[in-house]
Amino acid sequence: MRSRSLILISFLCSILYYNCLGDKTCSDEDKSCSVQAAISSFLSVPDGVYIYSTITKYQGNLASYGSTLDESTQNICKNEKLFSSLINQYCPEVRAIIPTPLAPLYNFETVYGLKSTSFPVFGPTGITIIDGWSNMVSGEAVLNISLAAAGLGTEKFWSFSDTTGNVITDTCNNGTDTTGTYSGALGYTTSTDSDWLNLGGDDIDSCDVSYRVLCVCFTPDTSLIIPP
Repeated sequence: MRSRSLILISFLCSILYYNCLGDKTCSDEDKSCSVQAAISSFLSVPDGVYIYSTITKYQGNLASYGSTLDESTQNICKNEKLFSSLINQYCPEVRAIIPTPLAPLYNFETVYGLKSTSFPVFGPTGITIIDGWSNMVSGEAVLNISLAAAGLGTEKFWSFSDTTGNVITDTCNNGTDTTGTYSGALGYTTSTDSDWLNLGGDDIDSCDVSYRVLCVCFTPDTSLIIPP
């Protein structure tokens, strides 16, 4: 019980810091900013896939925090989970919304056990973005609301992805470059269009520039995983 209380306190502090101390005007209906709504949501967390944002911004060398790009970006998400505005701190598995050759975003179900259909995708405080992960990363479906409207901020983020969830070849030299020699793909939180992962399919920036990383948190269904 004590640990749960500490998590709740940490969560409320992060809510105030990340969402409420900015420029926007808050209302009681805005779960990403209202402490009262945040407490209510914390006590009744629905099942689903939750997206949260790192507070730290990173240059393009996202593979520098582990032995592989996949492990490295997972470490980034693990380290920032507690300090994010994520209301569901009990979902055990986290992954970055960064595709790799072995795990494009549309294969998160068979690689990580992320339920991709009939399982809603939420923002960090429980606002529904779309009805399933497979629709979200298909490059075809329109989001119900933008990620920004779901509490994920308005700034761009590293996606390393094309519009359909595939990693773009040599993006930031496979996540190792900070010199500006290479470029990396960016995603948009303010768009509801199907190409939110890479608006227009050609939005890039130099890898010496720093951007956020978006993460998913979920309870994996191991029966869905197909061994390599």
